[in-house]
Amino acid sequence: MRTVAVDILTGFLGSGKTTLLRHVLDHGLEGKPVAVIMNEIGEIGIDGRVVTGLSAVEKMVELSSGCICCTIDDYRFDLAIQEIVETVQPHVIIIESTGLADPGPLAERVHGAGLGLDAVITVVDAANAERHLAESDVTGRQIAAADFVVVNKIDLVDARALERLEKHVRRLNPRAERFRSVRGALDSDLLFATGVASWRERARADAPAAGHLHVDDIASFVWRSPRLLDQAAFERMLARLPRDVLRAKGVVRFAGRDWQCLFNFTCGRHELSWVRLPGPSESQAVFIGRGLARHRSRIEATLAACETAAEERRPSHG
Repeated sequence: MRTVAVDILTGFLGSGKTTLLRHVLDHGLEGKPVAVIMNEIGEIGIDGRVVTGLSAVEKMVELSSGCICCTIDDYRFDLAIQEIVETVQPHVIIIESTGLADPGPLAERVHGAGLGLDAVITVVDAANAERHLAESDVTGRQIAAADFVVVNKIDLVDARALERLEKHVRRLNPRAERFRSVRGALDSDLLFATGVASWRERARADAPAAGHLHVDDIASFVWRSPRLLDQAAFERMLARLPRDVLRAKGVVRFAGRDWQCLFNFTCGRHELSWVRLPGPSESQAVFIGRGLARHRSRIEATLAACETAAEERRPSHG
């Protein structure tokens, strides 16, 4: 099940999570099968009604009467995950947590269910964030856990207040990449796992990025190698990627391992999982970020230094 990516969408009450999710499902994800898990504190799921019926949603599961990070038991959570994976086989599962949820424990539950965490996306209400931060510890934890912070409702504040808030966010989480939005209207390519496939195709075709992504100098490149890699050297490479690299994903082969490694790098955080793919295959990875032209040669040289002279082994066990 670890080949299914999970994105956690979090943010304090009223920040605009469901609005952003609906925009993404209406305008992005390029026809990929998407499953949504929505969590509401009350017994009646209002937000779920907003999402149900959208053509992009293959499966929608509501977990009500409890907070997904703590009070909903592992059995109910794992059962929902198992049902989704078995019946829908989605490309990505998006979990929208209640505004009171701490995404840290939720990320652990995702791993415990045998799934890979793609990204934590935290929506911040620009007009009320400072009050939320002062009154609720969980707001700070939601920001600190984020890979991407979406500062929403920027039309409701002036430039000075917005700059002050973004400095506060940066102090809480210097690693996260920040975006601004009005009513959740944001390109999904970088935020959600499904965008990586389009970036890979774009890089192979050497086509420029479209829209605001081109303006922001966000581009991608694909790296391939027929050689086995040293795992320790590869993990050091991931840990030292420049901040301009926002995402990297791929399947690589390590010396001494029979199974291939599925790796995910998002805004400075990386994780590895293992997949069994038929027959020998080359390592492949896509790197996405800002100003990659000035980083590409060094990244490729570091990757080349990870290659070993070891011969590929016959598959036997993971």
